[in-house]
Amino acid sequence: MTATPRMIRELREQARMPIDQELEALILQEYGAEPYPYTYTEQDLHEQIRKLILQHNPRPQTRPDSEELKGDCL
Repeated sequence: MTATPRMIRELREQARMPIDQELEALILQEYGAEPYPYTYTEQDLHEQIRKLILQHNPRPQTRPDSEELKGDCL
């Protein structure tokens, strides 16, 4: 199994994954062809694409630092 533009469109729409054109090109370059003599499973592709998305779109820090919490612990 390989990544296709259709698969990426479905990830954008159904899984609501933030995939821009630059990331789409990277996904297609990396996973658009089978790595002979191996093959990708659907689970492999989804996990690898998820990791690329997290690298490309880092999540903001939502947990306060421990320094910020020290003043609130009375």
